[in-house]
Amino acid sequence: MSKKYRIIALGWDREANNDLFWYNGKIAVKHLRLKAPYGKIWLVFYYPLFWVWVLINLIIYRPRIVYSCNLDTLIPSYVFRILFPAKLVFDSFDKYAMAFIPSNYHVIYTFADMLENMLSSKADALITVSKERLATFGRYKPKYSEVIMNCPEDMLGKIQKNLSHLHVNDVFTLVYAGIICYDRGLLLLAHAIREVKGTRLILAGRIMQDIRQLLQNPNIQYIGMLEYSKALELQGMADAIPILYDPKIPINRVANPNKLFEAMMLGVPVITNVCKGIVEETGCGLVVEYNYKSVKKALQYLASHPEVRKKMGANGRKAFEEKYNWNLMEEKLLRLCQRLLNS
Repeated sequence: MSKKYRIIALGWDREANNDLFWYNGKIAVKHLRLKAPYGKIWLVFYYPLFWVWVLINLIIYRPRIVYSCNLDTLIPSYVFRILFPAKLVFDSFDKYAMAFIPSNYHVIYTFADMLENMLSSKADALITVSKERLATFGRYKPKYSEVIMNCPEDMLGKIQKNLSHLHVNDVFTLVYAGIICYDRGLLLLAHAIREVKGTRLILAGRIMQDIRQLLQNPNIQYIGMLEYSKALELQGMADAIPILYDPKIPINRVANPNKLFEAMMLGVPVITNVCKGIVEETGCGLVVEYNYKSVKKALQYLASHPEVRKKMGANGRKAFEEKYNWNLMEEKLLRLCQRLLNS
């Protein structure tokens, strides 16, 4: 995007440890430095401060296109669109109710979902990561709707796989790098690797839940939070990347995680219960059920068939180069923005 447009990104620094403003020659980034919790219900009380800050900055900079990511930025962006002549693009990474509100809180869930649907219908364009996710908006879609997957740039040539201190010969290594919480199948993996000899799991990322139970397993190692390039290096040394989502959470049933495309880019096979169509189309890994027996069976198979792992990794890399890379997704995004500006 920065190849064609001047971009100012507004973000909330909830740890209050980043610069208020920085510019890398392509994109200007401005932070609201306001400490706030992750994954806590009382986060909602901080939102009005964030919304006011976003609205003030939009009024200051007067963009021609406001690119709003998720419901928590859509509210002030919509207010700005009412006040000023600008185009509004709503990019829904996660539908708020489906991702964050338990479905047994029926009234709150319904209200949040309807609010997001109604505001999305007022946008000039809606972007989601999959056809399945787009379908959750039903009839509440604006004139322009696009599926633009969260595919990475090709960084394989830049990645130095120099994490030799973590490499162990004759050990089947799984790497999970991301938000660490139990709806990502970590307990299933912990149970399964106890039963599959010569298998270990390396974890990296932000801890959202207590993982002491996981770390009681000597074959599980947590190495902390990593920069994105280092996380890719870590995943690049894996024999397989697990991508497991608990289907009890509504948003997980239509998950389209960027980890799948990162694995493709790295040429590493996946073990997953999501994106069945893509995985089976490309042959880049194994599709499993979200249960211990299915995950264990997949681990046993890949651990004992290195030639299959190599073939699946190559299949994923080929699919990445031909179809699932950021260059192709960026072209779709640029065409959409140009249509909006011309309309």
